[in-house]
Amino acid sequence: MLIQDALFNEDHPPPRSEDWRDCVIRRSTLDALDFEGLSIDGIIEGCAITSTEFYWVLFNHALVSNTRFEACRFLGTSFRGCTFVDCEFVDCKFDLDNLGGDCTIDHCIMAACRFIGCSWTTKASDCPRDITRTRWLGCMQERCKGFDGLF
Repeated sequence: MLIQDALFNEDHPPPRSEDWRDCVIRRSTLDALDFEGLSIDGIIEGCAITSTEFYWVLFNHALVSNTRFEACRFLGTSFRGCTFVDCEFVDCKFDLDNLGGDCTIDHCIMAACRFIGCSWTTKASDCPRDITRTRWLGCMQERCKGFDGLF
């Protein structure tokens, strides 16, 4: 499914979540939405995603390019095998889910991405962040908490 130049918010909700698996979303705005258990396996390009909550959302092998996430909250969200190019995360929170599960970034490529004013919450105790086998190419962080030693 191709979604292009769309605006989704509380008054104009997006398509059903089962329709998002191999979706291409271009130049669209998603504002103040709540997603739970959604799988995003396609392409997100040139989008603005604001004040949106992603709970147990699976970004599996997705390509996300030139997209800005602002004031979004990722709870137990999984990014596996994804490629993020020239994306910006502003005032976003990567938090634990209701079972204490961490967000996951595994086997991803993060190229020229910017993290500004973001925070990453980890499990209690000495458990490290669940970030493995990910390449950070030309990324930067500014005023972030919990991102120490990533890149």
